[in-house]
Amino acid sequence: MTLDTIVNISGNLKDAYKAAVAGTLRHVDELMNERRTTPTTPERDNLRNLWFYTGDGELYFVDGKTPKLAMTREADNLVLRHIDDAFTQLTSSGNYRPDRAEADAAIKASTTEIFDLTELKLQKRDTEYSRMEVSTTKYDQLNTEQRRLAERVYGKGDDFVANMAMLKVAGIQATNIYVLNPEYVKANAKDSPVARASWLIDFGCSSGFSACGRGISSGGRVRGVRGEVVREADAPENGAVPSAPVVPSEIRTPTLAETLAVSRPYVPDVAWKAFEVDIGKLYKP
Repeated sequence: MTLDTIVNISGNLKDAYKAAVAGTLRHVDELMNERRTTPTTPERDNLRNLWFYTGDGELYFVDGKTPKLAMTREADNLVLRHIDDAFTQLTSSGNYRPDRAEADAAIKASTTEIFDLTELKLQKRDTEYSRMEVSTTKYDQLNTEQRRLAERVYGKGDDFVANMAMLKVAGIQATNIYVLNPEYVKANAKDSPVARASWLIDFGCSSGFSACGRGISSGGRVRGVRGEVVREADAPENGAVPSAPVVPSEIRTPTLAETLAVSRPYVPDVAWKAFEVDIGKLYKP
């Protein structure tokens, strides 16, 4: 898998993921490294100006009495593994409740990292969300648990230091990692884990990372290898040329204002600015 086979695939999380080859989605740390080393793609997209759904899985659970976050790689991301069911649950109830045995296996996977939410010095935003601020210059002041999470998101070791420097040069003094409140986790995951989606925000919103996403019906993108556009079973036979699709006359394209109004309840505040910009580009002549 090389950079020239990795592309941006647009759509809501379900549609974009289904259009990608499973196992090729970029994780947040990989995207951060790519934003630093090769920010401009062959298609002339600037990765720093775009936000992405990522391959990282987010499982919240209670260990004894301690609320914790387990961050998985794509192979153990239960939202992506069961994207149809997860999409329905996340967009209707806000939480995806995976099979308990699958969740336990994902939490115990060798590539999964577990974080104690009570040790992250979180700043509460509301009854559901909190954030952990990461200074791009004073990150040595993070405690051990905070530093582990910061490096899981923004790259480990030298990559973390280089990526913090990149953000600083871009004028970003601090970035944020958004998670579920410890109290919310204790109330909603006391009997079985709950799962959320994740996304990396663009530089215009300080390159923040959401590990608690549920507004996955909005148009965004993933970054990975695109699957076959035309499946063999759908290909025309005997050289026949498929007919052009017919668009019913009653279907019309919504205006930008209509699109934004309908989308607003499903897009979190941290991603709204970037969402407005990206959607606005679709309406430019």
